[in-house]
Amino acid sequence: MLLGVWEQDRAAGDWADLEAERRHLTRIVADLEARAPPDGRIDFRMQFRRHGQTYGGPLALAQARAARDEVATLTAVMDWRRVLPPVVIAAGGFAAALSVLVLLAGATLGRMGRASRDVLVGGFSLVRRLLPPVLALQVLLTTAGFVAAVIFEAGLLARPGLGSGEIKMLLIAAVAVGAVLLAAGATVLGLRRALSAFEPDPLPIFGRTVSPAEAPGLWRLTEGLAERLGALKPEVVVVGLTGGFFVSAGPAVVEPGGARLTGRILYLPLPYLALLRGDEVAAIIGHELAHYAGGDTVYSQRFLPIYAGVGRSLDAVAEGHAGSFGLLSPSLRLGVFVMERFHLAVRHWSRAREFAADAAGAGPTSVDAAARALLRTGAVAPRISETLDAAAGARGSAPADLVAASLERTIARGLDDPAAHLEAEQAHPTDTHPPTRERVAALGRALDAELLAAAAAVPPPHALGQLAAYFADPTGLCRAATDDFLGAVRARDAAFRAHLEATVAEIGTEERVLRENTRPGAIALLVAGGFFIGVALLWLVAGLPGLSANQAWLVVAVALACGAVLAGFGGVRLWRGERTTMILSPEALAVPGLDRSIPWDSVADLDMATRQNGVVTRLLLPPEAPFPKAVPGGRKVKLDAPHRIVTITAGLPRKMSVQDFADLIGRYRHAAEARRVLAETDAPPPRPQSHDAQAT
Repeated sequence: MLLGVWEQDRAAGDWADLEAERRHLTRIVADLEARAPPDGRIDFRMQFRRHGQTYGGPLALAQARAARDEVATLTAVMDWRRVLPPVVIAAGGFAAALSVLVLLAGATLGRMGRASRDVLVGGFSLVRRLLPPVLALQVLLTTAGFVAAVIFEAGLLARPGLGSGEIKMLLIAAVAVGAVLLAAGATVLGLRRALSAFEPDPLPIFGRTVSPAEAPGLWRLTEGLAERLGALKPEVVVVGLTGGFFVSAGPAVVEPGGARLTGRILYLPLPYLALLRGDEVAAIIGHELAHYAGGDTVYSQRFLPIYAGVGRSLDAVAEGHAGSFGLLSPSLRLGVFVMERFHLAVRHWSRAREFAADAAGAGPTSVDAAARALLRTGAVAPRISETLDAAAGARGSAPADLVAASLERTIARGLDDPAAHLEAEQAHPTDTHPPTRERVAALGRALDAELLAAAAAVPPPHALGQLAAYFADPTGLCRAATDDFLGAVRARDAAFRAHLEATVAEIGTEERVLRENTRPGAIALLVAGGFFIGVALLWLVAGLPGLSANQAWLVVAVALACGAVLAGFGGVRLWRGERTTMILSPEALAVPGLDRSIPWDSVADLDMATRQNGVVTRLLLPPEAPFPKAVPGGRKVKLDAPHRIVTITAGLPRKMSVQDFADLIGRYRHAAEARRVLAETDAPPPRPQSHDAQAT
């Protein structure tokens, strides 16, 4: 906006100066016309100076008229330029006003949202719908201001007799305007797509649904806690081996099998049910059901479209930001500001509701039970993760009951020190949690030695028997859950292995020889040499007027020599053919000029850079790998033994771009890595997890 004000002042001054000059030249032309002899005689007393030269007689009048017309044209251009600064001022002013409105709205809604979740959801739902068009309008205003400012400045160059410098400046201005228009257009289209409806993906849950007949004790406990808390009862209970306790009220898909669920879902991890005490389990289930009583799961589902809408708006602006010369920075910062205000408000309520749910879970049991549950989930989680990780890597020798195996490992190794997990924020599929230390403090329970010792107590060997209080067939259920887990591990292992085998098969087994494409360059040298020779012979036949015989022979000799050198180089390169650059095999990279091949497994790092004479490939070899030596007769290869770097400079192979060359080398390296992994029978694939290992 200030730039527009400055340009407006300059525009008025430029126009006034040219208008004064136009009037002055008009008077000069009128004076010369009046002084011109009526009989057509030449009067050299009529003079006019222009472009450093003085003209007399009729030429003076002609040059004066030309100067007047030129200044009149420039005056018209300057008059048109005066329209642009108001556009810059208006665009900058409106964009600034939008920024202030978005800042105030985001800050106000963030503050109000901390007082009421309904206001939070309602206010930011409105922001989600309004933010994309507001940001699009700001992008258009900023772009319009920039384009108007650039055209205004380029208008100074719009005068006859443009030099090379002025032409370059006009081209730079045109490129800048074009780039900004493209970036702005792409951003506006992206923001338009951000307005589309958002459907959240179903929450993946790895486990099994259990009916009241399969888990009568668990359903009685859950329904009894729901009645005491005044909370809605879950419609589906899912148990599994991975993750922690949580509730959901949105769509979900249960794996393996892909069964789709909706409504109120309670997920319970079987290992925790065995390793925690009964009152601790009740406190955790009460905590989760309290989220239904507070409507937390419904609010979480309502938050997702807001997050998605604002996030997609940010993505659209960020994509166009790179090519906008920083013009989209205000829009991007505004979107980030709105997201931060919403996130802080959501986090405020998430923390508040977690504290409230902790207190609710302590109601049917006790504060001690709730505090112990918070501490023991962190202390038990490492033993469960270790058991599942070991089973995932066992490849056929995993225990048949991983819940019992978790108990055995816990008894053998003990629990982690609960004090080591006090600052941890227990993970959740959809929500955030305050640190455990704050949650225990909010319960009003001091973190004394007695509480920490109770939380770290190792469960007794008969702890597995307490599952009988929850399930009709606990052993069968645990074994079935173990089969599901190991089946998923095998499926992922098979998919991972298939990917590795496909990577290896992609390059085949035959060697691939890469040769420089020197033929076009050689032909170009031959053509250039032939041209010089032809011109020299033409000069020899036709002669060189204005030169003496000795000078003419010297020129012809130089031309013949240049032609011969160029043609000679071209002929040699054409006769030599395309030199081999590299020989790629599944096991190694061979380079003519080195005494040994370089195994792919010995390449610690690799980078490429383009040069005028081809592509420079640098290989970094580890200290333990044998370092090659140069041999005579090969291509030039730079060897840096102290730094373990081999540098190869070569032209690109025929019909291959730099990216194609880099992709080809990458495929051979990936294939070698895949072959190595396939050879290692003790390399397990990652175990499947639908959510994090602990949550309450």
